[in-house]
Amino acid sequence: MEDRGTKTDKPQGRKISEKPVRPAEGQRRPVRPAEGQKRPVRPAEGQKRPVRPAEGQKRPVRPAEGQKRPARPAEGQKRPVRPAEGQKRPVRPAEGHNSNDRSPNNKTKKEKTVEWLLKMLGYFLCTILLGVGIITIAYIARMNVVPTKYIVIFAIILLIIIIVFFVLQRWKIPGIVAKALSFIISVLMIIACFYLDYTYKQVQTMLDVDTKIDNVEIYVLKEDPAQELEDARDYTFGILTVQDRKNTDITLEDINDQVGKEVSVAQYDSVINLIQALYDKEVGCIILNSAYIGFVSEDENYKDFENRVRSIGKKEIETVVDKNKQDKDYLKSGEHVFTVYISGVDTRSVANVNSNSDVNIILTVNTDTNQILMISTPRDYYVPLSISDGVRDKLTHAGGYGIDVSKDTLAMLYGVDIDHYVRINFSGFKKIIDELQGITVYSEQSFSWDGYSFSSGYNDLRGEAALAFARCRKTLSGGDRQRGKNQMAVIEAVINKMLSKDMLMNYKDVLNAVSDSMITDMSYDEISDLVKMQLEENKSWEIMKFSVDGYDAMDVTYSIGNMAVYVMKPNEETVEQAREYLKKMYAGEKIHIEAGE
Repeated sequence: MEDRGTKTDKPQGRKISEKPVRPAEGQRRPVRPAEGQKRPVRPAEGQKRPVRPAEGQKRPVRPAEGQKRPARPAEGQKRPVRPAEGQKRPVRPAEGHNSNDRSPNNKTKKEKTVEWLLKMLGYFLCTILLGVGIITIAYIARMNVVPTKYIVIFAIILLIIIIVFFVLQRWKIPGIVAKALSFIISVLMIIACFYLDYTYKQVQTMLDVDTKIDNVEIYVLKEDPAQELEDARDYTFGILTVQDRKNTDITLEDINDQVGKEVSVAQYDSVINLIQALYDKEVGCIILNSAYIGFVSEDENYKDFENRVRSIGKKEIETVVDKNKQDKDYLKSGEHVFTVYISGVDTRSVANVNSNSDVNIILTVNTDTNQILMISTPRDYYVPLSISDGVRDKLTHAGGYGIDVSKDTLAMLYGVDIDHYVRINFSGFKKIIDELQGITVYSEQSFSWDGYSFSSGYNDLRGEAALAFARCRKTLSGGDRQRGKNQMAVIEAVINKMLSKDMLMNYKDVLNAVSDSMITDMSYDEISDLVKMQLEENKSWEIMKFSVDGYDAMDVTYSIGNMAVYVMKPNEETVEQAREYLKKMYAGEKIHIEAGE
């Protein structure tokens, strides 16, 4: 009998102890590994067997050789969801960041808030820029000196800039640059608005001045006991019979009201006789227009008048300047030609107070030929005044009666309608020169005056020196004739300096000095039209200068009376030559003046 334990159909080499354990009730028998695959390793002691994937799920991929198995999530955390088919695995958050705070565009809520605030700030600055731009355009339009086409171009450029700045707020770095530029441009335009408004107001104080001021004083001798008007109520008041009688009567009426009685008066036919009556104590006090002191101070016997008297009362009388034309046969201004009278006075008071006119220049402009003609007339020129009924006087004395008398007297001399006047206070003019950091003046000769020396050729001068240069007469070869040329040279040098960068560097102070020392009866619109024309057409101007001449003499004058004083009697040939130049200017012809004329 065969032994059962040795049957040949039993598996060879398998021990009885290796017989597989029969699976418990409800469990499946483990699947035999496929050909070439290894049997899964039995879990170590204490470890759990990996859970078989549910029906329809894939078995997790074994990490490749050299890679680590992903760490098991910590207690309480969920295993990250595997991305769907065709989607990429999300980027792992940086160290210290919480993946739960991320928005879909990978920015934190804080970053998004900061980005929104920056964008709103940019829009706000752009809105401010738009508002400031509108205000700036309004100020420029009010000035009425910039041509409309330039204002439109400025508005278009500004609008384009604002739109670009709005769009750039979408990006961080360009948005920051746009914010900075919006702020800078807004600040610059605010500063520009300040200067435009300041300029407009200051210019308005100089323009359209159509009044003149007479200061009528009540003088007593310096040693007189009267200290005020009431103390002189019983004095005899000396007055002029004819000259300045209207202002005298107004002052007398005011005196009577103040002292409560009609004061006693004595009349004299000339300023010299009136002053002499005070010196001789024929009268206790005199009523005299302060402008007339300039008349008598030219006489050696009365040049110390101001040192021998004092004022115990004053009446300021303001009247409207007479703008009536003198003669229908005068040369008339037209669309392209006009004439302005430039008067220079030397007084510490405001420019429209009546006083002697030391500078007398008529300036004719032709905008077609681009020429400017400056004709200088000596201060002592012996001519009939417009108020003297043919009696001759010094031209400078006309200023004592008002700027209108000076203007009308020159209109009579040259046969031309003078459209406007500009009056300059030379005592304040030196401040303009100082604010401009000095001027460069050409002198035709070397001379010294008032502690200053001037060489032939170009001289760099500050205010005080420039004033001495313009005032000097006695040490010049040519006297008052050469002084007129020097005065024109100073005015030309100031104009040239105002067109330089020094004007911009000290703009506000220069404008203050100009407004304090200059007035004109030209309207703002007339000035702005000229400036607008220059900006639009960029004209180049040719300035021609001519001085009339004469010869020295001694003669009586309308203002002083029967005492002969120094005058310059006109050289009629030079006066006629000036008239010919004016006729050519008004006819639209080019003029040429030889050097030395």
